[in-house]
Amino acid sequence: MKAPRIAQNFRGRRAVIFTTEGQSLGILEATLRRLGLEPDTRPVPLRQDFELPENLTPDSDLVIIDGDLNLPQAWPDSYNTSILHAPCPTVGLVGTEAPSRLKAMLQLGAASFLQKPIHSGAVYSALYLGVNAFEHVDGLKVSLDDMGERRRKRIYVIKAVAEQMRQRGLNEDAAYDLLRKASMRARVSVEDYCETLILANPDSDLDRGKTKKRCQAR
Repeated sequence: MKAPRIAQNFRGRRAVIFTTEGQSLGILEATLRRLGLEPDTRPVPLRQDFELPENLTPDSDLVIIDGDLNLPQAWPDSYNTSILHAPCPTVGLVGTEAPSRLKAMLQLGAASFLQKPIHSGAVYSALYLGVNAFEHVDGLKVSLDDMGERRRKRIYVIKAVAEQMRQRGLNEDAAYDLLRKASMRARVSVEDYCETLILANPDSDLDRGKTKKRCQAR
């Protein structure tokens, strides 16, 4: 897996802040501006329910949520995110260190935390960890999705190899090598190449039963 790029500069990002009014908020806003971020503060009174925004993007936004608030249980359905994952980098503000409040922030995908009262020197570290942890998890998700897609397409590779063996009289290794080199010339993965090949020539494809027998006889 390719190592993810480490983000160190957060200039130009919008920081959407959900917390109560107070001195710590002023310190946080001033520090974010010094770091080149644009604070978008949305004060929420304690014990008041609120909704998370639906217009966040991972490359230009980050969210800072106060664990002392009545946090929503999940992000809006429009993001289609799984539990423990947010649509953009998320930092939790920790006042009361109760397990239930920490759990609520984790379930919203908070990957780093900033202790209250806020000290300006701790803000950059929280942003650094939050943004890069999000990028790392997002990269893993993309890799898993890619692996799943490749696994789904392996049947086309099996069929294409079996067809080359039948047509050209090659052994399995030689047939696969032929397809691999052809996919490299086409600048696509061998799975994509074999899928295109089989779907473009359905009449010449071996039926699934024969394909499985050849693979089992390997």
